[in-house]
Amino acid sequence: MTTELDIGETLIRIRVPLEHSDGESGPPDDWLWAEPLGAGRYRVESCPFFAYGISRDDVVLAAVEGGAEDAARLDDVVEKCGHRTLRLALDPGAELSDEGVQTFLERLLEQGCTHEALRPKLVAVDVPPEVDVARIAEVLQDRANEGLIVWEWADPRPC
Repeated sequence: MTTELDIGETLIRIRVPLEHSDGESGPPDDWLWAEPLGAGRYRVESCPFFAYGISRDDVVLAAVEGGAEDAARLDDVVEKCGHRTLRLALDPGAELSDEGVQTFLERLLEQGCTHEALRPKLVAVDVPPEVDVARIAEVLQDRANEGLIVWEWADPRPC
């Protein structure tokens, strides 16, 4: 069961430019949903799929680009709020809709995490402060040892 973000009228998109080494491929930007707090500050309301060092509920500074009201560019993370982000990619033979994958994702939900999917194979996992992050890492590593996923810490430090 994939959780869906309810995007209300108050959220905006924040563009997070990604740095790449020479010859390295990948998207130029990651995009996050965020709630405006005023004075160029925003609370992150989604998980990054490619950016590092940012998690849900972090407060960031961002500048609106070109006068557009619905897009801003990340300048800095100004307050960490205790969440952590983990990311995983499914084995090429697995699909998000597979029963085993859904059971695994439901187990993360039962532990108190939420997740967002980027089809066809990527999942970003939000680990709130009250969740035992060591237990979540153990669950992910068990699935990695079975060959179902590869995973990484995208934001291991909550503060």
